[in-house]
Amino acid sequence: MDFTITNNSKLLDELIQVLERHHDEPGIAAALDDLKAAKVNYLQRSMDHMMNCLVLTTYDLVLHPPSKELLSELRTVIHRYVTGIFEVGSKMTELARQYEASGGKLSSDEEILSEVDERRGGSR
Repeated sequence: MDFTITNNSKLLDELIQVLERHHDEPGIAAALDDLKAAKVNYLQRSMDHMMNCLVLTTYDLVLHPPSKELLSELRTVIHRYVTGIFEVGSKMTELARQYEASGGKLSSDEEILSEVDERRGGSR
């Protein structure tokens, strides 16, 4: 169960909401437009265009440094996202430990790669 796309989309939505609350600050309207475009490109899986839009968003924020309040709100959203990334690894490790403790056998790297190939219709 991979929620990466949903989580990334939610992050972009939260960042857009923060920028919308501060759209009257210098440069923020441009950053907001660029971030919205980044989200559209992300959802369309246009990674090159998304990256360009994210760089433009960053450029807008560097060119017109955000207020302390806006910076604090952006930091809070990003910190929450990063914390979630770190928690996933811990959760997966704990699930593997519980599975192994209940008598399950963990797959080797080779077994995992073989199964991935099989599911994708490839061969090794």
